[in-house]
Amino acid sequence: MADITALAHVLAQVKAAKPELDAYAPAGFGWHKRALTAVNALVPWLIQEAPGLRVYVEEVLNSPALLRSAWASLKSQIDAPGEVARIDELLAREGVLLAFVAGDTVSTVVTGYLLSKYPGGALAGNSKSDYPDVFVKTYDYSKLPVRTRDDKEIGAAIRGKEKKPVRVPDGLEIKTSRDNANIDCHYPHIGLHLMLSFVTSGPSVVVNDVLVAFLRHADYRITVPKTKATTLKASFSRAPFVSLLHSATSAIVEPPSTVPRSRTRR
Repeated sequence: MADITALAHVLAQVKAAKPELDAYAPAGFGWHKRALTAVNALVPWLIQEAPGLRVYVEEVLNSPALLRSAWASLKSQIDAPGEVARIDELLAREGVLLAFVAGDTVSTVVTGYLLSKYPGGALAGNSKSDYPDVFVKTYDYSKLPVRTRDDKEIGAAIRGKEKKPVRVPDGLEIKTSRDNANIDCHYPHIGLHLMLSFVTSGPSVVVNDVLVAFLRHADYRITVPKTKATTLKASFSRAPFVSLLHSATSAIVEPPSTVPRSRTRR
């Protein structure tokens, strides 16, 4: 059964964002109504999928350690020294690669899971340089302008041969928070955001919450660049978010300003 509190929380945020949505370029596209449609479709579904998503991501993130533990128990029983040494070497080299796994990698895992689960395969993904991360393919974006390299205004558009919608506020942006970090990005994206929170300080990775919020410009902390060569930077905290996990606490605690920030940026 859908968590009415979580849905009501997000719908209230969309209501508060109406002036901003009404002014969102291109004007007159009905972004407030479209955002309501998206939230009413996506949030109840995300509530249903959140427990399974939590388990899946934990299994993926912990699989390297579990594999090595299983191999450590098994290799003493194998009478093939050369092959054992080779597998040990390959696992060690893989460990070098795993050390560079960052928040954007976890976001890709979350995106893949959601795309595979949405009814009718109606969710599609954008490229890494565009937002939102996913959008509903059955929504009509045909009247949006075509994005070009010369665009100076940040507004919704379609791009590429597949005519994917970019910068639209009726999709879903996916973020991850590692060890209670705030989230950094290159632009304040108005729209529905899913946050997966995970902790790495213990013996294994634990996904401790899955949260959602409809963010407005006011929810971001903007860092104005000192030079034209520096891109604009924005960040947001957990304060606007509500938990989708019935077993997780819904209390939102502001992390201290000294905590590290997630590396996911777009």
